[in-house]
Amino acid sequence: MPTIAENLTYWQRYDWKDRGREWGKGYGSIEQGWEHAILPRIGAFLPAGHILELAPGYGAWTDLLRPRCKKMTLVDLTPNCIEHCRERFGKRGMAYHVNDGRSLAMVEDMSIDFVFSVHSLVHADHDVMREYILQLGRKMKPGAFGFIHHSNLGAYADELESWDQKDTHWRGRDMTGEKLREDCREAGLVCVYQEIIPWGSDKCIDAYSLIARPRPGQRLEERVERNEGYWPHVWERIEIARRYANPT
Repeated sequence: MPTIAENLTYWQRYDWKDRGREWGKGYGSIEQGWEHAILPRIGAFLPAGHILELAPGYGAWTDLLRPRCKKMTLVDLTPNCIEHCRERFGKRGMAYHVNDGRSLAMVEDMSIDFVFSVHSLVHADHDVMREYILQLGRKMKPGAFGFIHHSNLGAYADELESWDQKDTHWRGRDMTGEKLREDCREAGLVCVYQEIIPWGSDKCIDAYSLIARPRPGQRLEERVERNEGYWPHVWERIEIARRYANPT
C-alpha cells in the first residue's frame, strides 16, 4: 500500500522535468485530456468562485483550472510541489498549503465552491480518502460540488495476490468506490455520480466521483455506473477533433 510516508518520499524525489504533463500522454497531451476527458465531466460546475485542488503536483491541471475561477487553494503533501506552484502561479487569487497528507485544517469551513483532484489521490489508501471526505463535508459550501479521481483497486482484493505488481499502478489497495460513497454519507455529502473506469488494462481499478454538499432541504440521489468503454470513447473524441482540425 502507498502510505503517506511512501508518497512523500516518492514525489519529493520524483523528476518533475515535464511538470506533470507526462500524465497526459494517454490522451496525447494534457490539453486533449482536459478537453475530451475532464472538461465534459466538470464543465457544468465552471466557472467557480473558489476551487480547492488536492495534490496538484506541479500544476498541470491547475494551469487549466485557474482561468475558470476567482480563487484557488492548492494543498499538497510535497513541499517542492507547492513551492513550484507558488513560483508558477503567483500570489493573486491563490493560496498554497503543505499538509501532512490528510489534514484540511488550513481551509476555511464552508468556503469551497468546487473541489478537484485528478491523477493524484489514486495513490491514497482508504484511511486518507476517508479523512479528506469527512473534512470536505465541512469545507464545501452548501450547493458545492467536487470531482475526485481515486482508486477502486480494493474491489479486486480477492485476486490481487495473483496480479503482476505493475498492473496495480501503485493504487490505494484498500480503496473502493463503495467506500467513498459510504464516507460521503457520513460526511453529509452525496456521491451524486460515480463512474468506475479501467486504467492501464481492462480492470476497472479507478473511479471518478462527483460529490455534492446538498443545500438545506435538498434531496440528492446516488448514481453509480461502470464505464468499461471510457478509453475508447475518449480516444474517439480526440480522433474526431483531429479530423475536423486537419480536413485536408
